[in-house]
Order: sequence, then C-alpha cells, then structure tokens
Amino acid sequence: MTSMLYTVAMNTKPPVPDELIMFDRQFSWRTAWKVARWWLMAFLISALCDLIFSEEKKHWSFEWRTAIVFAEFLCIALFCHDAVKWVRGMDELQRQLSLTIFIFAVSATLLFFLFWQCLDRERFFYQVFGLSPDGTISWGICSVAHACVLSGGFYGLGFLIFKRRYK
Repeated sequence: MTSMLYTVAMNTKPPVPDELIMFDRQFSWRTAWKVARWWLMAFLISALCDLIFSEEKKHWSFEWRTAIVFAEFLCIALFCHDAVKWVRGMDELQRQLSLTIFIFAVSATLLFFLFWQCLDRERFFYQVFGLSPDGTISWGICSVAHACVLSGGFYGLGFLIFKRRYK
C-alpha cells in the first residue's frame, strides 16, 4: 500500500532539495549531475559560443549559429525534463518546497533580466559609469550562460529563504 505513495523504489530514499545545494551537508554530486547535467551543457555551449568566442561566431554561417541556438534550448528542455523526474520522486512536503524554489528562481531571473534590459535601454550604465553612449562596451546580459548563472544563484537564495519557512 505505501509503495504506491512514491514513484521511486522502496529500497531508495526519496530525493530532497538539499542534495542540490553545494554547501549543504546533504549535497550529492551524483544527484547534482543527474538533475543538472543538461543545465551545465547549455551553460557551456552558451559560454563558449556567446561569451568567449563571440567574434568568431559572427563569421559562422547562419545554419551553424541557428543550430547552436537550438542546441542551447534543447539542453534547457532536457534539463526541465530531468528536474521534473527528480521532483516527482519526492514526498509531498519536499515536492512543495522544490516547486516553490524553482518558481522563485525562474521568476526572479525573469524579473532581473527585464529590469536590466530596461536600465540598459535608458542608457543607465553609460550615465552612471561615465562611458560614451556609442555602444562600444555592451552592458547587455542576453545569453543562456547568464540565465543559467542567475537562475542557479536565485535557486540557492530561494532555498535559503523557503527552507526556513518549511521548518
């Protein structure tokens, strides 16, 4: 009867959100790899193509640049699939905590991107730092790598906030 409550086998413990927080004592490299491997792949593709080799990427054909964009977002979709499978194996309280943290991380990342783009559109960074507004230095954060770093940071912040709430 109780085996129907969990989607994982009874000889394994259900996953907990603490296993993804690096500085927590319950952190598990195995779980982190199982859940976030595609997130890491999307980050690496974006960091290499959009940030490190951005000048070289400009000379690539349209098809290759489009394939890179599709590869990044395919990796994000596969990450979402792995994260959903991981959350489904949790008990009710841990599932509620994880979903709350994920929603907080995604919402905070979206809000941060919108706020940053509005400030950049109004030339805030050029005015504050005294730079010329000719656009030679970009303050834009518009890559998947930035989104991965921000969402990971907001996931950690959400974990700290909501973990205390559910204790």
